[in-house]
Amino acid sequence: MTQAIWILTALAALAALAGLGAAWWGRARFVRGSRAVLAVAVFLLAGLAGGFLAREPLTQGLRQDYASARTEDLFRTIGLLRALAEAEPVQADALRQRLAKALAATGDAGERAAVEQRLLDEATGLALASGFARLGNASDEAAARLAEALLDALKELSGADASLCLGLLHPGEQTPVQAATLARLRGSVRTRLDAALALVLASSHLRPQVAPLPAQADAALADMFGENLPAFQQTYGDPKHVQALFEALSNPAQAARIAPETLCAFAQDLLRALLRMHPAERGAGLRRLLGA
Repeated sequence: MTQAIWILTALAALAALAGLGAAWWGRARFVRGSRAVLAVAVFLLAGLAGGFLAREPLTQGLRQDYASARTEDLFRTIGLLRALAEAEPVQADALRQRLAKALAATGDAGERAAVEQRLLDEATGLALASGFARLGNASDEAAARLAEALLDALKELSGADASLCLGLLHPGEQTPVQAATLARLRGSVRTRLDAALALVLASSHLRPQVAPLPAQADAALADMFGENLPAFQQTYGDPKHVQALFEALSNPAQAARIAPETLCAFAQDLLRALLRMHPAERGAGLRRLLGA
């Protein structure tokens, strides 16, 4: 923008000199005839030259100003971006700079909207990885809301393309699958997922030390598995197959050997079982299991 200001200043000086020259030329009488035409031509040429020189710097300067203002507005008004900036300031700052740079390089409103959506998808991907890693510090309410949001998202993805479930089940894997997963999630399902992730990040940021889980958390999880194992075996096979499915939820290599439809269905059944736990035990169980 500084370059544009200097060009405008030079243009104003050139126009002033042209006006002074015309006034000096016709100082004894009114400027008329060929002198008047020449004076007008000088003004027009000065304006055209200045406009041509200032066009690109002015446009670029305005784009940069808009990009910076728009980026700050998004990080101020979108809860997920605010929470990400507080919990992961380094990653959020890198995202902020990429967003401002990308917005400054586009001039069309449709292109800007597409750029914003791509960067918001990336923010959700970062929040997924960070949220699961921080779940041990999060509140019980945040863990429950994340489980509910994940269940809704897995339902929608399994109805479209079960392979996209892997983008949620392995959040630490920044792959094209995750990008496609987040691009597929829109509307209220995506809104609830982003809100749940924001709550996880915000609550974990307020509790920087890992929150100790209640002593009975493992016992409660064992009871939950004992109650649901017969149903899991009836649907997915013997205990060995169920164990392989459970391991695949946190192991991408193991997941590659299992049909996406089966793994996505098992993840939904497991989340339903966790959410049916007693409210006093559910939060700790979710933080323990999902955080692992």
